[in-house]
Amino acid sequence: MSRSIPRRTALALAAAIALPAAAFDQTQVLQPAALADVQRVHVAPTVVELPAVERRLDPRRQQPRPVDARDAASRAEALTDTLRRGFDRDFDIAEAPGPGVLVIEPTLIRLESSRPTMADYRDLPGLGFESVYAGGAAVRLRLVRDGVEVAVIEDRYSGTLADGNPRVGIWQDADRAFSMWSRQVPRWVAQPQTAAR
Repeated sequence: MSRSIPRRTALALAAAIALPAAAFDQTQVLQPAALADVQRVHVAPTVVELPAVERRLDPRRQQPRPVDARDAASRAEALTDTLRRGFDRDFDIAEAPGPGVLVIEPTLIRLESSRPTMADYRDLPGLGFESVYAGGAAVRLRLVRDGVEVAVIEDRYSGTLADGNPRVGIWQDADRAFSMWSRQVPRWVAQPQTAAR
């Protein structure tokens, strides 16, 4: 005996499937018309604005772990390169801002490693090299066209130790976030609904 789905339930499911999921934690479109017909994009170098971290005396406290300036600069460069590759698929990449060019200004506001860094070892002497963490990153993207702020996007990605992925790389979860943003941000800029907001 087969059971049919009630009509209202079927319509609700169809509507839920048709609506796009929110891609980012926060989006603010200030100049929707400026997002129409974007063809050229310039990704500016990523700025690092990580929260200040005090020396951790108790590893059970919930606070950000330290990040060396060299590691932060390296990850900022990786984010810039990853975003450029993502935009390069559907847009022309401009080497500098100019008339009609959409400028993406990324700011790295959170960065957490998936494995211990040298800063972790300095902070917690005796920490084992086999330690793993649920790492991640957070970013704020300011979109500017012809000198006018067009939109601001903020997003955060946190890995989970329950995802079944082995933590091999030190910045594995952060790199996963960068890869995700390199697909989502160009798609968000290109979709006609963005310019209609």
